[in-house]
Amino acid sequence: MKVKHADIIAALAGTYSLINNTVTRNGTIQPENSGWGRNPTGLLTYTRWGYMSANMAATEEDWRPKGIRWPPKDTDSDADWLLVGKHTMSYAGPFSINASVPATKTQGQILHGPLQVASIPSMAGETQQRDYLVKEQDGVVYLYVTVTGVTDGVDFKSEIVWRRVAKG
Repeated sequence: MKVKHADIIAALAGTYSLINNTVTRNGTIQPENSGWGRNPTGLLTYTRWGYMSANMAATEEDWRPKGIRWPPKDTDSDADWLLVGKHTMSYAGPFSINASVPATKTQGQILHGPLQVASIPSMAGETQQRDYLVKEQDGVVYLYVTVTGVTDGVDFKSEIVWRRVAKG
């Protein structure tokens, strides 16, 4: 029996906390000292109305200068802000279930976009594919998200694990 996309969206709705991100390039696991670091933090939210928001950041002290605050001051170091920008990613916009891929409430492909907000300018307006798998263990819901692609001729894969902290 085919599941309605609205039912899948309702099942996925909620807020998830980032547990882990494993990145491979051409099949080789990348060092944890790149991107979001060894112990990243983040929240992913899906609403019942078809909108989403993703926010991820490194927690390494060397990448999170404590002296800067919002709004930026003229006396702030561009190098400090560069570190923050390099090791965080946020984006938001509508999301939907990819109709060309078989989908259930626990497995399929989500489309993020077209992105309306993105901390990385080249991502604005993009639609990104995310394979998903939902598992429940001991009453806790985990969302496994896989992103694959090619950047500069190099195959990459990002396997991200999220834990549901609030049902939407």
